[in-house]
Amino acid sequence: MKRIIPVFICTVLLMTSAVYAMGLSTTFGRVRVDNLMAGQRYSMQRDGDAPFIIKNTSNFELKLKMDVVIPSENELVEGYEAIPDAGWINVQGDSFNLPPESDLSTDIIITVPDDDIYKGKKYQVYIWSHTEGGAIAVGLKSKLLISIAE
Repeated sequence: MKRIIPVFICTVLLMTSAVYAMGLSTTFGRVRVDNLMAGQRYSMQRDGDAPFIIKNTSNFELKLKMDVVIPSENELVEGYEAIPDAGWINVQGDSFNLPPESDLSTDIIITVPDDDIYKGKKYQVYIWSHTEGGAIAVGLKSKLLISIAE
């Protein structure tokens, strides 16, 4: 019995240190894009000079997934509504293996449908970057605010 307790404590300590060593960061925390035209397609990297860069701050490789998430009513920034369709937003390559202490750059494509009902509106959407697999996961939400020109 005396031997089991130290082994258990060492296991818990190792798991705890792994938790603290795991992390993500991004330059794409809250991005606002104004005056998009209905019926147009926009590249955040090309048109907005705002690539989506995410960094693995861990000392081990992470399997990373990026999902487009429609915000709930209580998450909305004042003056914005939830994007009508997550299909407006496309993450170029939404799944990656990210080596330790490295970052990657990808593009976010926004496609605004060609319909007058969207003109003059402001929409909010999240890009949720999160790890997959393993016993412990980390993730972060990047807020994208877009406004459609009149």
